[in-house]
Amino acid sequence: MKPGLVSRKRWIVVAVAVWVLLAFGIGAAVLVKTVPGVARLVYGDPPTGQSTECSGVGVTGQPEWIAFETQRGRFGDYEVYVMAPDGSCLTNLTSSWADDVAPAWSPDGRHVAFVSVRDTLSGKLDLESGEIYLLDFDPLTGRAVGEARRMTDSPAADGWPAWSPNGDQIAFHSDRGGDFDIWVMDAAPLEGSPEACDTCGKGGSNPVNLTNHPGDDRFPAWSPDGARIAFASDRDGSYDIWVMDADGSGLVKLTDSPARDRYPIWSPDGTRLTFNTDRDGNQEIYIMDASGNDLVNVTNTPYIEGLADWSPDGMRLVLYSEQKKDKDVYILDLATGQWTNITNSPYSDEYCTWWP
Repeated sequence: MKPGLVSRKRWIVVAVAVWVLLAFGIGAAVLVKTVPGVARLVYGDPPTGQSTECSGVGVTGQPEWIAFETQRGRFGDYEVYVMAPDGSCLTNLTSSWADDVAPAWSPDGRHVAFVSVRDTLSGKLDLESGEIYLLDFDPLTGRAVGEARRMTDSPAADGWPAWSPNGDQIAFHSDRGGDFDIWVMDAAPLEGSPEACDTCGKGGSNPVNLTNHPGDDRFPAWSPDGARIAFASDRDGSYDIWVMDADGSGLVKLTDSPARDRYPIWSPDGTRLTFNTDRDGNQEIYIMDASGNDLVNVTNTPYIEGLADWSPDGMRLVLYSEQKKDKDVYILDLATGQWTNITNSPYSDEYCTWWP
């Protein structure tokens, strides 16, 4: 490349940086060089919206949190936020310049795995392949602790992390084998300083392909007893819910519909699963037992609903719905059928998951 062209590009980057500093204030951005020869503008504001008195402690005396992805980033990007079940204590956990999505709590509630494209040029998931990252979380304050750590490093798309109940492994889907399969990798060690050694606090080692099938296998969910993994697959022509033993054996098909059945999530006692389906003409949430029987449409609205996770007591679901034309996070009481909108914002709020 000609020296003059390099110089002009550098001046363009500097000009953009100055514009951001003037537009958003000093300290709003920093230049970070993460790709050889390429400087990138990274949003660096601190997390927003929580007072020091906000603890998220519920009526049980224990912390209660809901994590979700939302398109509230200053640059139109997705961030991972956390809030109390009544919608208070809203805090940005990831606070990056790029798309951060798909939060997954560790079993002890002290870590959040998520998918990000922060180490790419565009920072947009529709243009780049995601990687899995890990962020420590303080349940007493509802804040992130330290910096996010990268768990996977592959040119393929890695997504949809799901923790094993003992916290030792993370299941995820990836197309690193040429098509999407269900993989597992080590989550440990989670303790220790990344500066102390090459592997401390990183995990992500020993990836194993559990499905290894030419069909599309996605959206893994680990059963509470750790024995099985549910997932969605189109290996028979349309997406259905399948379950397998945690080592990839014992494959069983739970649903059999020409519609798309996806996003299975186990109930806390392991006897039921929620899943998303368009078998009634629009996206609804169904519940079935762990054998694939007794299917019930629990949302049954004319709107789009998706990705329903269970409260720790199994009595409520947290999900997103487009009842107000944009996606909001709702809590659905399974006993009374009562809906409660807990975000009620003009942003796209979705992919919500309850603290364990």
